[in-house]
Parts: sequence; C-alpha cells; structure tokens
Amino acid sequence: METYFSVGQAAERFKVSPRILTEYFYQRRFRDDLCPVIAGRRLIPVDYLPEIERVLRWEGKLPMEGAANE
Repeated sequence: METYFSVGQAAERFKVSPRILTEYFYQRRFRDDLCPVIAGRRLIPVDYLPEIERVLRWEGKLPMEGAANE
C-alpha cells in the first residue's frame, strides 16, 4: 500500500507555502504524471518527496545541504 501526501502536507513537511508547490507543478518543475490530481486533490507519493526536496533546494526555497547555518 502506497502512502500519499497532499500538497498542503508536503508543504508543511518542507516548511514552505503550498502555493510554491502548486506553482511548480503548473510550471512542470515537478512531474504531474507521478502526482495525479484526483477529485480535485493532487496526490504526491511518499517516494517522490526527495525529488521535491531536491528541486526546492536547487530553486533556493530550502537551504542547501551542508550549508553553514547563520
């Protein structure tokens, strides 16, 4: 059984606005073929979360790993 996150749950996990994730899906920075919209809700598989984190870091929405904390 696969576990899914909503956009809101994923945003909360990464401490970013859900709007950022939604915009990235619309801009095709995230794969919407792996994260379908069902009944008006986007379902994000738990195993896709590392890719979302990678993109958020690359786009500067999260600090880079290993960066010095200020």
